[in-house]
Amino acid sequence: MEEGDKSYLIVEVKSRADIPNKDRYYGLGSIPQPVKGSGYHDEVRTRDSLHFTITDLTESSPFYTRGEPYGFGPIEVPKEGTVVLPYVGEITVTDLTLSEISTELNRRLKPISNSARASVSRTERIPKTANVIGEVKNPGPVSLERENFTSLDLLAASGGPTSSEHLYKYTLRRNNRDFVLDYLGFRKKSFSIEEGDLLSVTTDTSNRFYVMGAINRPTTVPFPVPAPTLADALGAATGLDEERSDPSGVFIFRKGDPDTVYTFDLKQPQAVFLTQRFPIAGEDLVYITEAPLARWSRLIKQLVPLSQSVYNVQRTADF
Repeated sequence: MEEGDKSYLIVEVKSRADIPNKDRYYGLGSIPQPVKGSGYHDEVRTRDSLHFTITDLTESSPFYTRGEPYGFGPIEVPKEGTVVLPYVGEITVTDLTLSEISTELNRRLKPISNSARASVSRTERIPKTANVIGEVKNPGPVSLERENFTSLDLLAASGGPTSSEHLYKYTLRRNNRDFVLDYLGFRKKSFSIEEGDLLSVTTDTSNRFYVMGAINRPTTVPFPVPAPTLADALGAATGLDEERSDPSGVFIFRKGDPDTVYTFDLKQPQAVFLTQRFPIAGEDLVYITEAPLARWSRLIKQLVPLSQSVYNVQRTADF
């Protein structure tokens, strides 16, 4: 059927054969490849603060103290990666674990006092972080100071999305490149987080539809479930207005090539069952008419440009 220079199809949904295939699939998208490696490692790094403890019971030792061990620090590790200890001198600490530093320090102490025993502790460190922004409960930087910190850990640390997870898209920026996943892809394709990663959680505007006409609450409706049906759509809009609506005239306007109008006569019991199987697509417009069945054709001609206008206005508002 044509109107001006635009064409569209009308499909009366009377059986399962008239129901279109769903056009939304979840779990797609690629994940980022490692660039810096894990954001966490136990080795000492620049600006860590270290405290050195030396225990020595030999009174002639320079490290001998009555009651308490000899302590030195905290010392902030400079960018050169070395610290200077009394009687010991300069010792390299960066890229070494605390255990490795203790072993080296004990080796250096032997010529000074054979009975001295040393240990090293980290009192403070500036954490490496990733950031979460957008529609999460607690946006901001997240510390990566533990092993195997994953994308799911990052989202959980931010409190998670503010509403149902399927209503959002998840964009991970790494090394100036964006990786976009839907909720299922993000959940199933967990990956390691690196320092400087940025996770943006934003509304997936393709996961919504419009309900208009003789309905209790005309509105724009976010998908109530990841893969809603027409029954879900009618329920989300609080159902038909029994005083105004004509159940024989339920239309679903769907953009495509060509645009398609699906019609339901809910006075037929079989059609009611079909609403539970009919998949709603993003940006669908569901219209409940007050008109009787005989006026469908004329009403559709009036509503096709209206559905286009609603779509364009909503898209403009998004931008």
